[in-house]
Amino acid sequence: MNPTGAGVLQVEPTDHCNLRCRMCAPHFEGWGTVHGVPKGFLDPELWDRVLGGIVDDGLRFDHVIFQWLGDPSLHPELPRLIGSAARALKGQVNYLRVDTNGILLTPEKMDALVDQVGSAGGPPLLVVFTLDAATPATYAHVKGQDALPRVLRNVRRLVRARQAAKAPINLQLQFVVQPGNAHEVRPFLQHWADLLACQGDPARWRDELMFKRLSVAGGGPGQAAADALYERAVDGISPGPVGGLHVDVWQRRPWQRDDAHPDAPRGACPGLWLTPVIRHDGVLLMCCADLHSQLALGDLRQHGLRALWEGPAATAHRLAHLAGRFEGPCAGCGGINWYTLTPELAEAARARGRALGLDSAPAGATAPPS
Repeated sequence: MNPTGAGVLQVEPTDHCNLRCRMCAPHFEGWGTVHGVPKGFLDPELWDRVLGGIVDDGLRFDHVIFQWLGDPSLHPELPRLIGSAARALKGQVNYLRVDTNGILLTPEKMDALVDQVGSAGGPPLLVVFTLDAATPATYAHVKGQDALPRVLRNVRRLVRARQAAKAPINLQLQFVVQPGNAHEVRPFLQHWADLLACQGDPARWRDELMFKRLSVAGGGPGQAAADALYERAVDGISPGPVGGLHVDVWQRRPWQRDDAHPDAPRGACPGLWLTPVIRHDGVLLMCCADLHSQLALGDLRQHGLRALWEGPAATAHRLAHLAGRFEGPCAGCGGINWYTLTPELAEAARARGRALGLDSAPAGATAPPS
């Protein structure tokens, strides 16, 4: 059950956000609370304690993402959170990642971020700018605010700051294809390929442009239409180097089962093994698609991450999936499809279930379809 190698730890600095993106129901619809608890900010001292436990337990992750249901740039001590991870997790993660709209990534925050990452001597940082538009009018439509010129200035400034400091900070410019922006896929690609051809350096940094599918309600109504729009929009765009960056095109469907594939095989969800999420108040969850925190495992102020991740509640839920029982929030979800559950992980869950005295899944029930 150790989330090693392919596992991704998601950390929520805050669930506050300064945008009302159409694709994000909690903020677009103005939910008073996102997770059923008061909105807030991750305590840096709590994060330091969690990091200490990860180091002591020897947990390894492919990477750590700083973001969930808010924008991390709103956290007043974001550079400290990332710097602490960069110093603590040397050799235990391949890289750190922060996803942000970039609006409040001020010069002061950028300089602090460059300094923290550059001086830590730890894993590199990937800064993902969630842009989704090539023009101010489209940005305002899909994001709810006319802020694209400011974001573009901030991205260019970070490019210059990392260059001056030779800091290990890579960029990803992200475009989620959705109604209202699909016509700007190629202008978006052209703009960033040209800019980073001049200001990037593929020999030192790996900068990416990512075209993503829109995920709709766990594969619910509208997913088929979103996938069809995506496939039309990116038709003819191939992954690979363009200008000064690397283009990634998201090929996999977001969900194992969706409204275009209602009878597709529904296997155990790899998120229950590979995507632990730390909510901003220190509660550990099993899945990044669990917006309402129904799969909460416990409070990291009182328990270690390993103890909760390998505990009876988490193990029982994995065994239920392996037996084909999808309960709670999983009952209405199509099962995430962007990670892979290996037979080794499935067997590890069964072994842990036996050690805890829990009923195991049938031997024939294994991984989800690829």
